[in-house]
Amino acid sequence: MRNLLEKIFTSRAQTRVVQHFLDRPKEFFNLSRIAKETDLAHSTIHRVIQPLVDMGLIKEIKVGQQIRLFMLESEEPKCKILSEFYQKIKPHLEEIPEE
Repeated sequence: MRNLLEKIFTSRAQTRVVQHFLDRPKEFFNLSRIAKETDLAHSTIHRVIQPLVDMGLIKEIKVGQQIRLFMLESEEPKCKILSEFYQKIKPHLEEIPEE
């Protein structure tokens, strides 16, 4: 079980990106917008997004030759489960003060 969760939550950066998509499940984002809205470096987003695409949590849409857009793969069963879990736990996490 631990290895399964580590695939999704491998780092704080990847966790932040997953949360960003879970908070905005119907929106499309390019890498620069994800970087700006998560306060992460563009290179970090580039590094952590591909494993999420490979797992089927994030959908990549190629627009032209160089533009890529990303959105939550909301129809993927494991993504549905993760979204449901997040919605249930989110109110409890908002009660915890940040470090």
